[in-house]
Amino acid sequence: MNEHLPIETTLRVKASKVSLLLDLVGELGLATLAVTHHSSLQGLELVGFETAVHQLELLINEVQRVTADLRLVPVSGLFRPMQRMAHDLARETGKPFEFNLEGEEIEIDKVLVDGLKDPLMHLVRNAVDHGLESATERIAAGKSEHGRITLTAAQKGKEIHISVTDDGRGLNRAAILRKARQAGLVGADEEPDDQTVWGFIFNAGFSTATQVSNLSGRGVGMDVVQNAVRSLHGRVMLDTRPGRGTSVTLVIPLTLAFLESMVVRSRERLFAIPIDGVHEVFKPETTEILHSSADQSEMVRRQDSLVMINRLEHIFGNGQSESSPLSEQVIVVVETSKGKLGLPVDEIVGEQQVVIKPLQGHLRGIRGGAGCALLNSGQVAIALDVENLGQNFKSRAEVNSNVL
Repeated sequence: MNEHLPIETTLRVKASKVSLLLDLVGELGLATLAVTHHSSLQGLELVGFETAVHQLELLINEVQRVTADLRLVPVSGLFRPMQRMAHDLARETGKPFEFNLEGEEIEIDKVLVDGLKDPLMHLVRNAVDHGLESATERIAAGKSEHGRITLTAAQKGKEIHISVTDDGRGLNRAAILRKARQAGLVGADEEPDDQTVWGFIFNAGFSTATQVSNLSGRGVGMDVVQNAVRSLHGRVMLDTRPGRGTSVTLVIPLTLAFLESMVVRSRERLFAIPIDGVHEVFKPETTEILHSSADQSEMVRRQDSLVMINRLEHIFGNGQSESSPLSEQVIVVVETSKGKLGLPVDEIVGEQQVVIKPLQGHLRGIRGGAGCALLNSGQVAIALDVENLGQNFKSRAEVNSNVL
């Protein structure tokens, strides 16, 4: 009865060829813009020209979308190795637990799969070692002897949410806060809210473990997770309930071929900032501008907190030594693992989806650059890696003690 239905076949294609095709489609879009916006066409009355241009742009956008889909692979290829690792961890720790996979059919960019392997391994290890109690502790707490860890993938809009959830003891707020005070991350008299306390575990070297094991206690893990996810233009969310468990969610874009960005101008250069990393945009008042007494570094005070300033012209250079006063510029505040960072710019050009290409030539490997962003106007901007820009942050204690 179904003998005449077409049989869908598959074709193996190298990922490098798909990436090259994406680059060529991006170049095609730029070439099209160069032609359709050429100065020679200004003032000419060309019947049907705008309609034809609009149709061409729609076709190119569709080709870009379809080409980007070629790099999508099922997340099951990432999940299955975690399942095998979980079985090994159960034997090693002596903690019996179920390991469930949900959403294996969800597809993500192949580039993301490679970047998510290590973060997920850290999360699963933490869930087993820190999250789940021993069988004896679980029975005493009125729980099932067998714990449960669930690895879930779900697509929400243009984002993929990958969660590692356990039904263990939850995070120990008192222990985390005590360690944070010892490390100088919070004042002795400060009482931060829960989300601030949970955020301390993402600091480098932070660990509440009293003993070093093969799985944890070395002060590495959650900072590695956050840095890896930020490098993929994603973010980490955490939810925990004492005695009931913890869920850590990695929120990443569906694909890295295109990036939703805020395009800004600093002097003669254009920059693309991942829109998910933008916290706020404002024009500072003179009274909000402060300087460090130690090195005269700039900062602004926003809602009782200090935001360090990092001038893009100092990083990328522009042949001019004098910088415009902060009071004359717009500050784009971005989130990094070290805290909030302020980027002064001359103009907010707008928001758009950009095509990302690797930096080449003298820009290759430059600090703070994630790639070249191909804009709708045909211009090229530098896509910023805000996490890299924030690596030279001072600690909050240093900043507070040196403010004039």
